[in-house]
Formats: sequence, C-alpha cells, structure tokens
Amino acid sequence: MSAFVEVVFDNSDGRFPTGKDETVVRRTIGLKKDDYSLDRKSSTKGEIGSLLESAGFSRSNPYYIVPQGRITSLTHAKDGERLALLKEVAGTHVYDSRRESSIKIIEETERTRAKIAEDLALIEERLGELDSEKEDLDKYRALDRERRCMEYAIYSLEQED
Repeated sequence: MSAFVEVVFDNSDGRFPTGKDETVVRRTIGLKKDDYSLDRKSSTKGEIGSLLESAGFSRSNPYYIVPQGRITSLTHAKDGERLALLKEVAGTHVYDSRRESSIKIIEETERTRAKIAEDLALIEERLGELDSEKEDLDKYRALDRERRCMEYAIYSLEQED
C-alpha cells in the first residue's frame, strides 16, 4: 500500500539548478517510510528541500502574498532590515547555512591537522630518542661480546694452568 505525489515544474527560466527544462519532484508515501525522487532519480528529503529553497520556495518565506500595510513597513525599514528581507526573499539563507556548515568542517579539519602535526612531532622526537638508545644498545652488545670473549680467554688460560 502506497501513494505518491508528483509535481512537474517548468524550468525553462533555469530557476532550478538542474540544467533541464522540466524538473520532476516525486514523493512516494509507503507504510514504513517515504521515498523521494528528483527527475526520476532517488533523492533525500533534505536534497529536495534544498533544491526547492534554492529556487525560492521556502516554508519560512511568507512573501508570496504580501499583506496590507507590509509595503509601507518595508519602505520605513532600516537598511539592515531590508538586507535581511532581501536575503530571506531570495532564499540565500540556504547558502548561508551551507557556508556555515562548510566553515565548521574546515575548522574541524584544521584542528585535526594541527593535532596530527603535533602527534607527528612527538613521534619524530621519540624516534630520535629510540635511535640514540639503539646506538647505546649496539655499543653495549659489542662491549659485552668483547667482555665475554675475554672472560672465556681468561677461563681457558686458567684451565690450561
């Protein structure tokens, strides 16, 4: 048991960034989960929402119908308020949110890179210590081998006497 809703948009003006003259959005409602598709290809709800917001269709955009008195309040608004309104109407908050998430990813990557560089410095320092310890161990083994040879020689001489 399932049902679907399909909306076909005329995209001859290029409002949707799909590169096609028609954009088809479909939602299939099933018993356990819903499936979304964009131009007959499987998609996620978030991707569909982003596409619609990039084309100017937003749930939070109340500017398709302008109530009486709204124009007057817009003309008396401050520059910052007008800029915020233009951003909201144009749907640029989608790109702002993407930018913020990208900046967070970049910052996290920088922190990870710095930690890796710090760990690498510690490893290189430890390698230097281990190299000097290896040299000391090699010297010890050579001297120990020489000591055992001398002890064996002395023991052999004592046995002969």
